[in-house]
Amino acid sequence: PEGMGGLMPVRRSYSLYKPKEAPVAQQRALEYAECVVCFDDMFKEQAGVFCTEERVRTCPHFLHHRCALEVCNSNAGGKHCPVCRAKFDQVMEVPGIDDDPEAWFQIVDLNKDGSLSQREVVEVLKAQLPIDYRKFESDLPQLWRMWDANEDNVITRKELLAPDRGLLAYVKKEFPRVDPLAIPDIRRDKEAWFKYFDYDGSGTLEQGEVVRALIKTFKLSENHSRIQGMSEIVNAVWALFDADQSGSIEMDEFTEPEVGLADSIIASMGG
Repeated sequence: PEGMGGLMPVRRSYSLYKPKEAPVAQQRALEYAECVVCFDDMFKEQAGVFCTEERVRTCPHFLHHRCALEVCNSNAGGKHCPVCRAKFDQVMEVPGIDDDPEAWFQIVDLNKDGSLSQREVVEVLKAQLPIDYRKFESDLPQLWRMWDANEDNVITRKELLAPDRGLLAYVKKEFPRVDPLAIPDIRRDKEAWFKYFDYDGSGTLEQGEVVRALIKTFKLSENHSRIQGMSEIVNAVWALFDADQSGSIEMDEFTEPEVGLADSIIASMGG
């Protein structure tokens, strides 16, 4: 059935925040609290969400506001979330948690019941705060009862936002962000660079993962035209190395001197 304005009904849950059918690069971005368009940390910029003309959110995903506008303005084939493909009409800016906590909660509370579940709290705060999200995700189940007194698995707006005693204040204090290790220099140590981005140790990277890694390596996140250019460079040379058309490439194919994918990409970028 169609929803308002011909759109599919809004997804009233964060349970599908990282859909299995989403491209691997976007799954990585969601896992590591990055914008799925520019792959930079979400907390670094104003967030935006997709919504109907009536300003009802159409899906649970957060992007950088400027990236969401780019998706909105450049999608000639129809406006769809790049993660879950939900249709939308426009982009709505998400206020900063500290700037306007009440308005912020109104936007992140997808089903408008005045409460958030554990999963919702994890996904929302990962996308909005500079925190150690890995430790937060690991520790939250044991900490939850500090705020969920009646054990209904949700906390209210007051329990989340209360100054000093709320969950938000606790998270900010107890889970400060841990800066990641520096990205190895792809020109000097291609193997170390490959291993840095091979998160699961599989010995392979998919095409989208390579694009994401190169965008982060060469700090292209602020320029959408350069992001698109990098994607086109990788796409142009990928078939030469992905002989079996599996969509992934092995380390030796990437690192081989002069004829490997890494050197081909570096040469395409002007060395």
